[in-house]
Amino acid sequence: DEIGDALLTMTRYRIHRLPVIDTHGKVIGVLGQSDMLAHIGHHSQLISIEIEQATDLPSLATAVELIGRYIRAQHQNGIKMGNVSRMVQTLNAQVFTKLWQLIVPDNVMENTCVIVMGSEGRGEQIMRTDQDNALIIRDGYDHPKLAQFADTFNQHLADLGYPLCDGNIMMNNPMWRQPLKAFKAQIGTWFKNTEPMHSIYLSAIFDGEYVCGDESLLIQIREHLKIAHRQSDLMFVRQFARAALQFGDVSQWWQKLVPLLGGKPSAYTIDLKKSGIFPLVHGIRTLALEHDIFSDPSSKGRLKALVQTHALTQERADTLLEALEFFMAQRLSVALSTDNKYAKEVDPTTLSALERDLLKECLAVVKSFKAQLSRHYQLEIG
Repeated sequence: DEIGDALLTMTRYRIHRLPVIDTHGKVIGVLGQSDMLAHIGHHSQLISIEIEQATDLPSLATAVELIGRYIRAQHQNGIKMGNVSRMVQTLNAQVFTKLWQLIVPDNVMENTCVIVMGSEGRGEQIMRTDQDNALIIRDGYDHPKLAQFADTFNQHLADLGYPLCDGNIMMNNPMWRQPLKAFKAQIGTWFKNTEPMHSIYLSAIFDGEYVCGDESLLIQIREHLKIAHRQSDLMFVRQFARAALQFGDVSQWWQKLVPLLGGKPSAYTIDLKKSGIFPLVHGIRTLALEHDIFSDPSSKGRLKALVQTHALTQERADTLLEALEFFMAQRLSVALSTDNKYAKEVDPTTLSALERDLLKECLAVVKSFKAQLSRHYQLEIG
C-alpha cells in the first residue's frame, strides 16, 4: 500500500524520482517511477488498489500502464492464458468503473448500466485493441448531459489507450445508448432482419458483460434475448452460424513448411483470428444461442453450460477451450513482439517445433469443429 501511495503521489505531482530515507533522515538511495511500476506490475492486487485510489485521468493512466506490465510479466512467466485474460478483464472493468465514476453524478450511476461487449465482454481480450461498450438507461430516466457523458467516457478511454471502435459500437453512438425498452425493441428488429450487420450487433450484445451501475438492466436484456430468440424464425440460428464457416481451411499450411528443411525461408503466415479464434468463438456463441445460454458470455462459461445441456461432451469442450487459449496466447506473443497490438498473423517458421505441433493440432480442432457445425446446421464450409 505504501508503494502504491507513493506512486500515486508521484503521478499526481509529476515526480519521477523519490529519495529513500532511513530512520535517521539520511538519504540511502533513490527509487525511480519505473522501479515502482516494475514491482507493482507483477501484482494484480496492487494494480487494483492503484485503480481504486485514482482521482483523475493521469493517475488512472498510471494504473492502465500497470495492467500492460502485468500482462507482459504473466506471459513471460508462462501463466495460463485463461487466467491472465480473466484477471485483465477484472482490472479493465475496474478502470471503466472508476472512469465512469469520475465523469457522472451518482444519480446517473444508479439509473444506468455500463456494459462491455465483444472479446472484452467475454473476458478474452488481453491487449487493448478497440472499445465495445454500451449504456442501458432505466425507462423513464433522463439526464440532459447523458450524450456528453458518453462521449467523454469513450474519448477518455481512447486517451488511456483503449482505441475507439471502427464499427462505432460504443455508447457515444445513440444506437448503443438507449432506454431499456428501446434496446429491447431494437434487439427484436435485429432478430427479424437478415441484414449482415444485424448479426454483428447481436453477436456484440450476446457477449455483453456488466461493468457498473444497475446490473438488473443487463439481466433484463439477457432475458429479452431469450424471448426474442424464441419468437424469431426457426432458420435464424442456422443463418447466424454461417459466419463461423466463412473463412477457408488452412490445414495445408504444414506442407508449406517443407522448404524449411532445406533452410529456405517461408513467407506463409496464418491469421490467428480468422483461422482460429473467430470460428471457435462464433461457433460456441451460436450453440449457446441455440440452447438459450445467456448468463455467462465467456467461451469457457458457454462451453461449461453446453456440456451441462449435453450439447457437447466434456472432452470436446475441453479440446475447444484448449485450442482457443492456445490461439489467444500466440496472438499475444505476436502483439508483444511488435509495436502493433492489432497484430494477429503468425509465421510458423518463427515458432519452436513444439509450438508448430500445437498449432497444427489446434487448427485440426478448428477444422473438426467447423465440420461439426456444418453438419449440425446443414451448411457448406466456405
